[in-house]
Amino acid sequence: MTDTQMNSASAFGDRRRRTPDAGTVGDLSPWDVLRGIWARKEIILGAFAAFMIVAVLWITTVTPTYTVETRVLLSPRSGEISTFDAESTPLLPDNQTVLSEIQVLTSRPLVARLIADLGLGANPEFNPALRTPGFLGRVTIALGLRDRHSSTDIEEITDVVLSKLEVYQKSSSRVIAIVFTSPDPRMAAIVPNRLAELYIEQQIEQKSGVNSEAASWLAEQIADLRTKVQKSEAATETFRTKSGLFLTNGSTLPQQQLTDLNSQLSVAEADRAAAQATLGNARSLLASGSAVDSAAEVLQSPLIQNLREQEVTLRASIAQMSETLLPTHPRLQEAQANLAGLQTQIEAEVGKVIEALENEARVATARVNSLRASLIRLQRRMGQLNQDEVKLRALQRDADTNRTLLETFLRRYEEARARSEADGQAANARIVSRAQQPGEPTFPRMKSALTFATVAGLIFAFLIAFLIEVFARGFRTGDQIERATGMPFLGLVPELDTRKSGKHPARDIMRDPGSPYADAMRALQGHVLLARVGNRRAHTVLVTSALANEGKTSTAASLARIFASGGYRTIIVDADMRNPSIHEALGADRHPGLSDMLMGRAAFQHVIRQDPGSYAHVLQAGTPVPNPTAALASSQLIWVLNALQQTYDYVIIDSPAATSAADAQILAKLADVTILIVKWSSTSRGIVTRVMKLLQAASNRRVGVLLTRVNLKRYRRYGADTPENYPSQPPRRVLAAR
Repeated sequence: MTDTQMNSASAFGDRRRRTPDAGTVGDLSPWDVLRGIWARKEIILGAFAAFMIVAVLWITTVTPTYTVETRVLLSPRSGEISTFDAESTPLLPDNQTVLSEIQVLTSRPLVARLIADLGLGANPEFNPALRTPGFLGRVTIALGLRDRHSSTDIEEITDVVLSKLEVYQKSSSRVIAIVFTSPDPRMAAIVPNRLAELYIEQQIEQKSGVNSEAASWLAEQIADLRTKVQKSEAATETFRTKSGLFLTNGSTLPQQQLTDLNSQLSVAEADRAAAQATLGNARSLLASGSAVDSAAEVLQSPLIQNLREQEVTLRASIAQMSETLLPTHPRLQEAQANLAGLQTQIEAEVGKVIEALENEARVATARVNSLRASLIRLQRRMGQLNQDEVKLRALQRDADTNRTLLETFLRRYEEARARSEADGQAANARIVSRAQQPGEPTFPRMKSALTFATVAGLIFAFLIAFLIEVFARGFRTGDQIERATGMPFLGLVPELDTRKSGKHPARDIMRDPGSPYADAMRALQGHVLLARVGNRRAHTVLVTSALANEGKTSTAASLARIFASGGYRTIIVDADMRNPSIHEALGADRHPGLSDMLMGRAAFQHVIRQDPGSYAHVLQAGTPVPNPTAALASSQLIWVLNALQQTYDYVIIDSPAATSAADAQILAKLADVTILIVKWSSTSRGIVTRVMKLLQAASNRRVGVLLTRVNLKRYRRYGADTPENYPSQPPRRVLAAR
């Protein structure tokens, strides 16, 4: 056998588990998904048709609406007259101002004013109470739960208007768009235009009101201030004459002296605080163990700076000598002694600096105390003169304050009058674009709606097909199986018409050897013939499935008859003691079998029988036993299989489903190869993957997968590998399985 032959042949377990290609969806490659979507074109067409029908019905029945826009430009705001503050400089509205005006435009009071102005409360579009009741409405009226002519309050009408209204800023500009939507094109244009007009009128009213209120208030305050000015000035002159106090350069001599002493005392206290702070800093450094010579006052000493530089130089020299000299070397010890001397000098100089700081603090404290004593003496000397002076100054301040306030209020009053006459009728906004009655509805636009519906329908239909394909339970191609399990795909068995072939296709395989089912069995036979275990061919073939009712028994019976018809000595063993069915698949009566041999109740000659439909022999499951797993796990089964292998060319074993019990795993350890039956597009991928792992571990990866009950019409949409492509005769090349 050549290398080319070995590499080209197919066999059990000759592949490694492949890592899914980039871009795969689970076990599906992009190409698998595309083919799967195409395979479900009926679903795509149906979903698209249903979507389009719903879309067309909705488009043709929906009430058309008209949406129009009015634009308002915010102008620079002139300062309104305030009662206290001066008029601000006109400024352009910022984003915050624009957003605030948007809130004003959508405020409920302004909308309520709009409703009253246009009489919207009498329009059924805005007043739900005036609308013709629907089915539920008629039912509630009939039951007496609602009055037929119940009125709607202004709040509910306002909510309806606001739901149709949209106000927003145009691209970070000073333009505000007022957008209104209505099924009435005339009303769609009237409402935003009138809302903009009412907004401007409200601005004018508010602005004029503010100016008028400010002028009236200022007039009242001016009259009161004139009286206060007269009284305060008269009181000042009367007290000045009575006390004999006359100010020179704004103050008396004792006051000037007192001012000088206070200034000197402030400076002395500041000097004392600075000296005490400097001394406290140095003491804190000493108390904390930090290097006090790093303080700013110490660093100003030239001697200490020179000593610190010597210390740094000496430390560097010591570090350099330490690399080449021993600690006991005279030069090194001398340098360390010099360093200690320098540190002592530095500490002595630092002490002198601290002593000088203490002297400065004491001198500063003495000066503060002296100035305070002088200040006290002067204050005592001034006596009653100071009290009179304080009273005079207070009276003068009151008079000056009242005079200044009166002048300010007079100026503001004149400004209010001028402002009210100049721009009392000007608003800070204007309409730059009025809404026009539209000729065509804004929604729905028939052409755009149909285009959108078509695109959305296609997306919806393909999405449905995609989701069905991606989340489908079972395997649909051999590539999917090999990617998911790493084991070879052995072929597929077409779905049979039970009306023609009956429930047991193994009974008809000999009568119709040219059927697609028979071709599939012969293709499977070819894979078994190729399988080898070491230097010998595989004799024992286990047929199992992940779940029940997936066609394992029919496959095992059909494969046995195919082998027998080819001249191979073949026996089929029914190892499914839980639900034996080989006798039904072959059309035979039930007899004692494997269980009886394992329990020692029968011999080979008593249980092996002839297949009524072929030259194969049959070993049925036999009498039911309480624990089939324990019976199969006995050493007696090994002896039975060895004996059968010596007598027959091929031993075909039908086992229970792998998920129902551990029987399949036990048998897989004893079989040469294992065929896992998987129902096409039905058995869960997760279940198949888990079962495959168990069988691989038990059989040393000598496992292959066969798809059964395949809908050929649908399968052809996924690829070209159909039973017509399989060889009807076993291949001549063989390949060893591990």
